[in-house]
Amino acid sequence: MKRVEQLKDFARTMHDTGRSDRDVVAAFGGMTGEGKSVAMIQMIKEYCKSAGIKFTFDCMTWSREELLKWIDGDKDGKGQLPEYSPVIADELISMFYRRNWYEDDQKAAVELFNKCRDRHLFITGAIPNFWDLDGGMLSRIRFYIYIPRRGVMWVFEQENNPFAGDKWNVSENKKVFRKHKNPYRCPNFLCEITYDDLEANEKKRYYEIRNTKRRNTELQNKKTTQVEKYKHIKKQRDEAIRMIYETGDFTHLQISERTKIGRTLITRICNGTG
Repeated sequence: MKRVEQLKDFARTMHDTGRSDRDVVAAFGGMTGEGKSVAMIQMIKEYCKSAGIKFTFDCMTWSREELLKWIDGDKDGKGQLPEYSPVIADELISMFYRRNWYEDDQKAAVELFNKCRDRHLFITGAIPNFWDLDGGMLSRIRFYIYIPRRGVMWVFEQENNPFAGDKWNVSENKKVFRKHKNPYRCPNFLCEITYDDLEANEKKRYYEIRNTKRRNTELQNKKTTQVEKYKHIKKQRDEAIRMIYETGDFTHLQISERTKIGRTLITRICNGTG
């Protein structure tokens, strides 16, 4: 059944959830250009009214480093946002892309999200394809808000089921949606919300801060060199080779022939000098 809710009521629920010492993280998905950023901004504006906070576009970031500073502070413990503050991470794809799961910075960031409930922040983020997020982040997100077209939000929430291996029920939701061409009978569907476009002065301010902050963070996922990027793979390879050799079933030559890795390098790896 289609369930419709007012944006202000849902935003108040987000504030009440944070006040009850629960984590409040919402990801906004949808095709490029359909209004994810506008939806987040309108949601946060209503949240600020409920929380008694003045809304500004300064709560927007495109930087994982800045996001983590707002949550946990910098190395000197400074820069944390006040409790119950709103956060808009406008491009989660550049912060928590699943293909970068092995990066130390990303792993540390996901770990922090598992520990930041006591900050009581309302964190929102946008990503075209929700399922491109790091698996660790998917489990931290309480609400998945899909924008099928401008002005409309479909809100989904994780299933509270102790036996569910997939609390988003991806396969089942996909079948139900294909059958009915809408989300209203999907097991994770919560409600539908409509929202207005930004006013002209708000759009101008949004584009100003986006064009400044996003440009400064475009290379944040390209900081590591190729050597650093695959260092963890080399470590895993070496540990596997040493484990095989220590079983006593294979010689250096046999391991070399099977793995197509030079015998000299195999010997160095097995001796711990590779």
